[in-house]
Amino acid sequence: MKIEENKIQEYIGTSFKVEKIEGVSTLTFSDKSSINNTERYATVMLGDCSSCNKLNELYEDFTYNKVLVLGLGLGLLAETLKIEKHCSVVDVIDNNQELIDYVDYLDDSINIEKAEAFTYTTNNKYDLVLVDLWWGYEDITEEMLYTIKNNYASCLEDGGKILIPILHKSI
Repeated sequence: MKIEENKIQEYIGTSFKVEKIEGVSTLTFSDKSSINNTERYATVMLGDCSSCNKLNELYEDFTYNKVLVLGLGLGLLAETLKIEKHCSVVDVIDNNQELIDYVDYLDDSINIEKAEAFTYTTNNKYDLVLVDLWWGYEDITEEMLYTIKNNYASCLEDGGKILIPILHKSI
């Protein structure tokens, strides 16, 4: 799914901007990475893409109801998890307070907290921890994967997964 375009306002801030390009909202960070408000983003990241065999394998024979998303972006994953996937719990962490304040159009039951992904701790239990932090697999080191795994393994329900869709990886 995508966010209704009329809910997303154009914005120029210190760490990102949101502009409408041919009627589609685009979030662009100061490092020039960007996210477009399209259905394809969540479809791919949640393993629902018919031509994304490697990603689909991550979700094969796996169901989830309580999800922690690392990274907010436009809120496409969180909103899709809540509205289309009907997850009972959708929590999101992001380290950018400006972005958290901006994304005020999501379902009210989605919990968004300011936190660093590598140091965040919680006593909550999740079926799925979905890592949506990086733009290219070449940016991720083994040390980063190890830190993510060690940091979040204790908050997984039995049979839960930590998924990094951009790498096509479960850790």
